[in-house]
Amino acid sequence: MMRVLIRADASVTIGSGHIARCLTLADTLRHDGADVRFACRQLPGHPLQRLADQGYVAYALPARYGAVEDDDIEAALPWQADLSALAEQLADEPPFDWLIVDHYGLDARWERAARVFAERIMSIDDLANRPHAVEVLLDQNYSAQALDQPYATWVGSQCQTFLGPRFALLRDEFQCEPVVIKPRVERVLVNFGGFDAAGQVYATMLALQAFDGLHVDFVAGLHNPHWLAMSELVASRPEWRLHTLTDDFFALMQSVDLFIGAGGGTTWERAALGLPTICISVANNQQLNAQLLADAGVHLYLGPHVALDPGRLRDAIEGLCGDAALRRSYADQSRLLVDGRGARRIADALAAPANTDRPDTVATGQGA
Repeated sequence: MMRVLIRADASVTIGSGHIARCLTLADTLRHDGADVRFACRQLPGHPLQRLADQGYVAYALPARYGAVEDDDIEAALPWQADLSALAEQLADEPPFDWLIVDHYGLDARWERAARVFAERIMSIDDLANRPHAVEVLLDQNYSAQALDQPYATWVGSQCQTFLGPRFALLRDEFQCEPVVIKPRVERVLVNFGGFDAAGQVYATMLALQAFDGLHVDFVAGLHNPHWLAMSELVASRPEWRLHTLTDDFFALMQSVDLFIGAGGGTTWERAALGLPTICISVANNQQLNAQLLADAGVHLYLGPHVALDPGRLRDAIEGLCGDAALRRSYADQSRLLVDGRGARRIADALAAPANTDRPDTVATGQGA
């Protein structure tokens, strides 16, 4: 039995995207018979109970390591302290076959030292801004595919890289038929991640007040900073529904005609469905990918949330609601990017024997 340890975090600040995509890969690996475990810090909004509820062993690491830490999601983590905490949790465990790390705050220093825990290491990254010492690297973003060898200076010659949305970690249900493009938008879905620390759901709700007759589902996430104000607005609009979370986000996405959301992990879910989207980035690391996708005709990108004029959002909604041809174009271009089999491709790569005959392998859309 292959044994896999995943090191990733989620919190109100970090968001839930790292855990969400790792969980998709974990489910695929577990379906294949692997023993998959997680190690996460106990930050506000941590996923430890959620992981346990889904049957995963989840090791709890400290929220802080004593030193003053920068809360920026791309800030370096005290890597020696993180490894020490992990070693305490794994004291009685035999080595793993794979350690998968999905964390902007960890780099090659942590990865080299972490080899005491696993034979091979994989990194999931989006930034291409720091060195890695791994056998496999995944960057599922369109920017990784569109730019010229973004990891050439950051990984060794023996690292196998999987770049682009072809390898996006999506649940099996996203191997699906596209949504139907209607003459006019009737239903809208608004979601800006599992926590929405930026408060963009509320800002979008205010913009949508100008549209009568639209049925709108707002998935506001846990600990949303504007929950009370949103609840009051929804109470006066019978065609609106406000959710903290939803048990079947896929079915909700299938039922709508327009999505308004961020440039994170749901980008690839929307693409698989061919769901026309107005994208607003809520983190710095989303901006390049969102802009490149807009340039490729995949969605309408309105820029970072901090610089967005409410009138521009209203105009964008009004324009797309009545423009079926543009929505169909977005849908068609989106569907070209993903087929929902990315997690299967990565799971197969991890299960395969180490390939030392093809150094500098860069898988950007070819192959299985």
